[in-house]
Amino acid sequence: MAELSLERVYDLLGTKNIAGSEKELEILCIRIRELLEANGADWIRQNRHKLLSEWNYIVGKQIIM
Repeated sequence: MAELSLERVYDLLGTKNIAGSEKELEILCIRIRELLEANGADWIRQNRHKLLSEWNYIVGKQIIM
């Protein structure tokens, strides 16, 4: 699958209000693409609140440097 755009990630997660630097958001796009390939778009939409919560934790704890 081709690279996933940030706009597509916004659509899948249902918000444009996603924390993170440019580098962190690039990593988010990669991870969401992997989840999309493994589980499909419906799964991402059904789990968007959990995914966003986990992402906010990762960004807040500065796990990605």
